[in-house]
Amino acid sequence: MTRFIAIILGLLTAASPVLAQKGYNIRVKLDNYPEKELVLGFHYGDKQYVKDTVEAGPDGYFTFQADTLMPCGVYLLVLKPDNSFIQILLPETEQNFTIQTDAKAAVENMKVKGSADNALFYEYLSFLNTRRIEADSVRAQLGRVNGNTADSLRLIEKSGKLDKEVRQYQEDLLAKSPATLTAKIIKSSLEPTIPEFNEPDPQKLQMRKYYWYREHYFDNIDIADPCMLRSPVLHQKIDTYVNKIAPQHPDSINQALDLIIGKLKNSPENYKFYLIHFLNTYAKSKVVGMDACYVHIAKNYYCNGGASWVGNEDLEKICDNARRLEPILIGKIAPNIIVKDRNDKPTALWDVDADYTVLFFWAPDCSHCKKAAPHMVEFAEKFKDRGVKVFAVCTAVGEDGPECWKAIEEKEFSDFLFLNTYDPYVQSRYKTLYDVQSTPQIFILDRKHEILVKRIGAEQLGQVMEDVIRFQKEKIHQGK
Repeated sequence: MTRFIAIILGLLTAASPVLAQKGYNIRVKLDNYPEKELVLGFHYGDKQYVKDTVEAGPDGYFTFQADTLMPCGVYLLVLKPDNSFIQILLPETEQNFTIQTDAKAAVENMKVKGSADNALFYEYLSFLNTRRIEADSVRAQLGRVNGNTADSLRLIEKSGKLDKEVRQYQEDLLAKSPATLTAKIIKSSLEPTIPEFNEPDPQKLQMRKYYWYREHYFDNIDIADPCMLRSPVLHQKIDTYVNKIAPQHPDSINQALDLIIGKLKNSPENYKFYLIHFLNTYAKSKVVGMDACYVHIAKNYYCNGGASWVGNEDLEKICDNARRLEPILIGKIAPNIIVKDRNDKPTALWDVDADYTVLFFWAPDCSHCKKAAPHMVEFAEKFKDRGVKVFAVCTAVGEDGPECWKAIEEKEFSDFLFLNTYDPYVQSRYKTLYDVQSTPQIFILDRKHEILVKRIGAEQLGQVMEDVIRFQKEKIHQGK
């Protein structure tokens, strides 16, 4: 078990001294399992971790025990050697129980003593298994009816009946045992039922359904419940909302993140887990523009004191990174820089008269720049008569500055195609303003110097530029 998880578990159990005195004692007997060891694992967010490994006792039972309770959640009996697993529930109030089953057919042979929640859980899984077998049979028959309408309708009706039986079973269980962990797991898997809308326009109807669904997406799950953090359902639910339900634009994603984090604010463990998860996700994202999500999280939840667990040094790195990225987010006006041409004449980025400016940072000794060079030349030739200019900044500094002009000739960055510049003493602060930590770096700006696209590969530039021009024309046309 990782040190990080060990610390978290220790803090959680220490926080409830009354419960901690009871401890847990889980006895497991498995038929058809010749291995000497059994592993106890658990879900945690999007991953699984190992809690303990024990050997079978003289009585054939594997016993997991300690004098403190484990955090509530869905745990795993991991079977060697193939790492298949049997799920068990650990509610806060039921952590002293015995189970016996067959390792090859766990659901069908499960016997539980001392845990009503696990007994209920396996009754439900057994019911699902029987209905799944019937549903598979119906699907197989549907594949063999060969267009027979009567048989098809009969089998479709039977399939619908099976679905209704499952839903009724779930509703009955939720009504009879709403406080159980089993009920929480089942309810979280149910989609909210979209109401009927009186809307004759199909497009408007679709949008009304979508907005309702997005608003009610979390109706059936309490995402602040720590038990759900240790289950296979919570992370999938949140991930789907952020990456599929929310429109995939930084502003919309930030709204989705705010909604989720807002629901977690009174649940310290879940709040901490997802704040770390989201920050890391968008720090590592390769999707253009998603650094806006990183900046949003850093500014609104870290740099304002909302992440008390982060040390001062790490916090300063996070906030400094956000401060560097914010001025060059897509949609921002690109910072002006004044650099020099080959005659050391000052040349300002904002003085470029073009519908689109491609800002291109490159270095003479950069291997990636060497590969990018022919793509950049091809691009400049193709778009030179379409309102596009390339503002190239060579990043060689100090005594290496003059190497820029030699490299320009070698790479055929002619002054006819490129606005070639350099800044050997970095007086323009372009490295800071544009966060140029590596080369090449490419930004596409519009006539107002708004950043439209950034940090794309030179080989992609031509197609991206075509898309940008087409999009901007459509935007102007729609605005008329």
